[in-house]
Amino acid sequence: MMIRNDPFVALLPALLLAAACSSSQPKPPAPPPEYNPNDPLAATMLMQQGQALQGEGRFDDAIAKYNAALSLQPSNPTPYNLLGVAELQRGDAAKALEHLNRALQLAPSYSDARNNRGTTYFQLDQLAQAEADFLVVLTDRTYANRAGVYFNLGRVYERRGDLAGAEENLRRAAVPSGPAEAYLVLAEVEEKLGKIDSAETVLRAAQSRDPDQPNVLLALAQFLDRQRGGKGAEELYRRIVSIAPDTPEAVAARARLRS
Repeated sequence: MMIRNDPFVALLPALLLAAACSSSQPKPPAPPPEYNPNDPLAATMLMQQGQALQGEGRFDDAIAKYNAALSLQPSNPTPYNLLGVAELQRGDAAKALEHLNRALQLAPSYSDARNNRGTTYFQLDQLAQAEADFLVVLTDRTYANRAGVYFNLGRVYERRGDLAGAEENLRRAAVPSGPAEAYLVLAEVEEKLGKIDSAETVLRAAQSRDPDQPNVLLALAQFLDRQRGGKGAEELYRRIVSIAPDTPEAVAARARLRS
């Protein structure tokens, strides 16, 4: 899960989230009667069901599934990681941190959980802890979501005001395998650094990657308004209204077209 309003997370076997470690853990609920505790696939099925529910925004139901998985496999760190992400996504960063700490107690080298904990620290504005977690994850050369970690680290430096550090890491994130938002944040940083042509190049690359993504089109249109006298911006605003009329981006586009 990336850091912005939503973390850049990886779902099963992992996801993104932060702070005090609980000294004792609540006793897991009893296993659901419809699942055989001796079935090694039962916990996995519950976690998969939880992720499907989480994808629908049904966080309470998803959390119930993850807790049921824990009742079957109380020493498995993956349900704790998933619980952490679900709690972070529904706005309880402190509870998310508790779960992620527990996942890392059980599996200290669990890179997904550490990346998620770094995201949680970021949400809590505990930037030193977030940076430390992201840097540890980057030492795992086998970790598949490295572009996402670079994105998260770039956001840490951006928030600190270290634009050069932010630029360096965001460039490593703005790749085809990385989060689309990395391009937009990198363009913001480049513009702040006065690298106007570079910022436009990054935004054009984002448009090429996601030509119908409303937030990409809006970012480019607003950039053209600010830096290029609006040349080409109107066409982009009209495209947003045409392809995504019910989005917040369309609201902004209509307001600009009326002005």
